[in-house]
Amino acid sequence: MTAFDDDALLDELADLLAADHDPPPEVLHAARESFTWRTVDAELATLVFDSLIDDEAAAMRASDRSRFLTFEVGAVTVEVEVESAPAGRRMLGQIVPPRTAELEVRRGRDVLARGTADDLGRFVLALPDGPDRVTLHCRFADGSGVESVPEVI
Repeated sequence: MTAFDDDALLDELADLLAADHDPPPEVLHAARESFTWRTVDAELATLVFDSLIDDEAAAMRASDRSRFLTFEVGAVTVEVEVESAPAGRRMLGQIVPPRTAELEVRRGRDVLARGTADDLGRFVLALPDGPDRVTLHCRFADGSGVESVPEVI
């Protein structure tokens, strides 16, 4: 084979490969699914209190009241109040023991709200209208994190 033949072959291969630069759909799907592993080190916090279920007296009161939820994992507790007001819905909460954190409220892969917890672990996040099945992700400064079980709020 001569140098001319090699150049012609390389040109032909380049033309064949240039036609489609996009990866196959199954590769894209696998890449998207692997992205969910970015929070694999977050510990899953379980729901230990829900005022709609656990507080019988509160269940008898008006339905426009706040809802209180408590999630726990190991030594970390996340206390949450979901409040509906004329100005909109919001989530107020505190991380115990107190620490700063980056927070996200997610529906599946969609981020509905972002915020931070201050030095005392307190936070307020605006929520979209209407009930939704969401998770609360807390990422701490040391890289560790907790994630609530999905809950309809």
